Amino acid sequence: MTKPFHIYRSSAGSGKTRTLAKEYIKLALGGKPDYYRFILAVTFANQATLEMKERIMHYLDDFAKGKANDLGHEIKNELSLTDAQLQAKSKEVQSAILHHYSQFAISTIDAFFQKVIRSFTREAGLLGNFRLEVDHDLVLDEVIAELMDELGNNEQLTQWVVEFSRDRLLEGENWNITEALKGFSREIFNENFKVIEDDILKPFEKKKNPYHEYLGVLRKEVSVFQHTMKGLAKKALEILDKNGITVDDFNGKDRGTAFKYFTKFSLSEYVEITATVSASLESAEKWPAKKSLKYRAFLQLAENELMPLLREMVTYDDKNFKKFNSARLVLKNFYSFGLLADITRKLKDYKEENNLMLLSDAPKFLNGVINDSNTPFIYEKVGSFFKNYLIDEFQDTSGYQWKNFWPLLKDSLDQNQSNLIVGDVKQSIYRWRGGDLQLLQSEVEAEIGKSRTEVTPLDTNYRSAENIVTFNNKLFQRASAIVSDVLTQPLPEQAFFDVHQKPFKFPGKGYVRINFMEQGEDEESWDEQAMKQLPQLLEELQDKKVALNDVAIIVRKNAEGQRIATYLLQYKNSGEAKPNYKYDVVSRESLRLDTAASVNLLLSALKYLDNPNDAVVRGQLAFEVMKGRQLESIFYDAGKNNLHAILPEEFIRYNTWLNKLSIFELTEELIRIFKLGEEPKELAYLQAFQDLVLEFAALEKNDVASFLLWWDNNKSKKSIQVAGNVNAVNILTIHRSKGLQFKYVIIPFCHWRLNHEQPPLLWTVSSEKPFDTLGHLAVRYSSSLDRSLFQEDYQQELVKAHLDNLNLLYVALTRAEEGLIIAASKPNQRNLDRARNEKRLGTVGDLLYECICQDELYNPMTNQYELGTLEKLNTAQNRDQFTPTSLAEYASYDWRKKLVIKKQGAEFFLPEVSDKRVKINYGITLHTALSRIHYASQVSSVLHELYINNGLSKEEMDVISTILENMMKHPVIGKWFGKEWTVKTEATVLMPGARQSRIDRVMVSPKRTVIVDYKTGEKKEIDRKQVEDYAGLLSRMGYTNVEAYLLYLDELEVVEVMSKSNLSLF
Repeated sequence: MTKPFHIYRSSAGSGKTRTLAKEYIKLALGGKPDYYRFILAVTFANQATLEMKERIMHYLDDFAKGKANDLGHEIKNELSLTDAQLQAKSKEVQSAILHHYSQFAISTIDAFFQKVIRSFTREAGLLGNFRLEVDHDLVLDEVIAELMDELGNNEQLTQWVVEFSRDRLLEGENWNITEALKGFSREIFNENFKVIEDDILKPFEKKKNPYHEYLGVLRKEVSVFQHTMKGLAKKALEILDKNGITVDDFNGKDRGTAFKYFTKFSLSEYVEITATVSASLESAEKWPAKKSLKYRAFLQLAENELMPLLREMVTYDDKNFKKFNSARLVLKNFYSFGLLADITRKLKDYKEENNLMLLSDAPKFLNGVINDSNTPFIYEKVGSFFKNYLIDEFQDTSGYQWKNFWPLLKDSLDQNQSNLIVGDVKQSIYRWRGGDLQLLQSEVEAEIGKSRTEVTPLDTNYRSAENIVTFNNKLFQRASAIVSDVLTQPLPEQAFFDVHQKPFKFPGKGYVRINFMEQGEDEESWDEQAMKQLPQLLEELQDKKVALNDVAIIVRKNAEGQRIATYLLQYKNSGEAKPNYKYDVVSRESLRLDTAASVNLLLSALKYLDNPNDAVVRGQLAFEVMKGRQLESIFYDAGKNNLHAILPEEFIRYNTWLNKLSIFELTEELIRIFKLGEEPKELAYLQAFQDLVLEFAALEKNDVASFLLWWDNNKSKKSIQVAGNVNAVNILTIHRSKGLQFKYVIIPFCHWRLNHEQPPLLWTVSSEKPFDTLGHLAVRYSSSLDRSLFQEDYQQELVKAHLDNLNLLYVALTRAEEGLIIAASKPNQRNLDRARNEKRLGTVGDLLYECICQDELYNPMTNQYELGTLEKLNTAQNRDQFTPTSLAEYASYDWRKKLVIKKQGAEFFLPEVSDKRVKINYGITLHTALSRIHYASQVSSVLHELYINNGLSKEEMDVISTILENMMKHPVIGKWFGKEWTVKTEATVLMPGARQSRIDRVMVSPKRTVIVDYKTGEKKEIDRKQVEDYAGLLSRMGYTNVEAYLLYLDELEVVEVMSKSNLSLF
């Protein structure tokens, strides 16, 4: 009987995506054509989602067209279908998916949970229009800013920030405290912190500031230990002094002797017990120096008084050190605990005030909802009911994510529906993002039960040539065993128990080369040597007809990739570069947007608009515009009064107007004004930059200052995407290489540490008094924790850190199809032996050396390991070859000229009206402008307002501007816009018969009242009658000396209707 839950353990290159696609298609073909709607497949990256959808649709298309392949035969046999049935069913399912593609439920795990959460706004205490924020840094900027505002007023907070700053100073870190706090605060978004977040905040519900109590408890623990040891040490020193014994009388003087032990503790300084001190506990003869004149007296003194005191100190130390050390370590990082608790509380307030939820909150929130309800309720809220679940990359699933999926899976399994997970513990490299490899290793199978679970290893490698598969098999079997042995922990070896794979491609072929570098005679470091070998390596590969885009240089850190990209670019442009060879590279770092000239010019222009009085900003803009000129002349022209000489006239003239545009429209205008779209090499950068501007605009902020701040915080993450067929070497980090493969892989810096390079914070608890009352405490990961109450937490983190970095090595080495070339530092054998004796490991390069230095293929004379022959094995063309189409120019248009809503258009049908006036609805526009102008000084601002809100082009605005300017200069009309009047425009009046009407302009002074009605087009007698009615009405209302005029706007003709008359009320 087939078990309903299937676990596929998929080592690298074992056809994971094919397996998922096959299982999905089997489920889809096994029911009605629309059954695919009941299948949910989740992955962990958008790219993997697209790949799975493409693969499924590609297979269905092949089956629908009757194309035979291995997968089709497997599905036919497993579903007992004929060729005709497979073809017919595939056509039906393909058609159903294409006609209802939105129900093709293959998404990232985050996207799925977002969909679920949007159904629970009430439960989350959010309004219906809440925002699910994915940009944590954007929110953190606001929270940190609020935190910094409290400095000086909040004494405790100020003290913690000072301690934080001091530690950074001592470590030689950047002094930008705001950025440092932001980086430090990202800890609160980690799932490990989310799990304990409520426990950390709980004390604040009872007390406003529980920190003082915590500090008191911890300081007391440290003080008691130090006071006791100090008292005993001083007593020993007093005995020595009383008896005239000095440091010179000690055997070894103060080099690790009891004298140094007593001295250090008398100063409240802790010192480890040395071998010499231990020996002094065994025999009094170890105390005095042989040549001491007081040898016998000292011997007797040691026997009778000093040895009992030392034994008492050592015994007390042994009994109480763990508590003392634990309190000391917590106190050392107590500012971390306090800062994170404060930031967490501020973040909580910020989310409530702004009605938002962070993406990192989603798993925890959903877990709370699921625990408080049953599975059918969740289905009802989500509005969908899935019967089958397929989860990819399960080794990267977090604890919360699994808890949230488990009720759905359980309900499906209870109905005996098929479900599966696919993953590989050896490729678990996202623990820092919450991934828990123990779920796939053992916990899921235990939770679901072996009776319902079938485990299948995918143990054939379809990616790499046989020699590479064989090499990796041997290497990682040996490496995982060494790590487990040194750490005395079984987990690494258990994680790699299934590392052995069967090769499928290129029997007896494939190339592996490892060079172990030593410092050169000219003091050149090993990594400099490794980097300088890269051009020769690329030449060697090109000699073998290997295309550059089939080569990847894989690094551990982005900075290493940038370093290599810079070096190869310099080499390419140097005299050392050989003709007919290429050295081009593509990397995220080399394609960053902030390296593009066009983007930097745009940013300089935006900064100028935001702050035109900043001399640095003016200089930067001048430099970007005038690159190529001498710096002296550039910065001279950057003077406030000289910029007009180098900047486009339109940029200077319409400066005020540009500042009123939305950020997206503003950048479009700047691209046009500075003619940036005319440089073909910059088009990709401009398009990508505008995509980011549009992304920013969706954040509900649209001003220049906010955008510039957002850009400063995000620019390092933004780069352009290039087509896969660009003939250049790919430079990428191990994390970015996951899921990819290349014919040849080069790892030039195989030297990262197996332990943490940057010690993280560990959140620990202890059942020992007094720590049992303090809850979770933050301590910095270090070997000191091995002698504390937090030893178990340290040991767990130690083995996980080593496994993380061993997994990184596995991912890097399994990307290669045909060849693998590695460079590492050759370790010192003495250092290796010392490290093994001390039960510690160094770098992955050290581990690599230890695994292969005894291999027959390793040559100790050249420090090189070599297997196979460097050659191109796969000569077939890629199936998806295509030629990209490049843009010739940047398409930028003024949307105001293409999309303008015209509310009235009667004049369109009058042939005698000019075309220009038809375009701007002459009469309506002028009426609108005049209704907003009370006085002449308002003309300019009203024109700008019309331009922004009414869709006028510059040409149209010039026409209106000219007419208004003439009106203000008119001898009669101009006087109507003086400050002496009280003005009403569009004044509503109630006419006889309860009919409402509006007077265009009424001006009142103590002695006069003037009515003006605006008209366009031909003169009509009815116009005069209408104004007479207005004047009569105002006179009857008590206004004196009422004057009434018609103003024909076409020719600015003033027609007097009534002058200074007092009309009878009857």
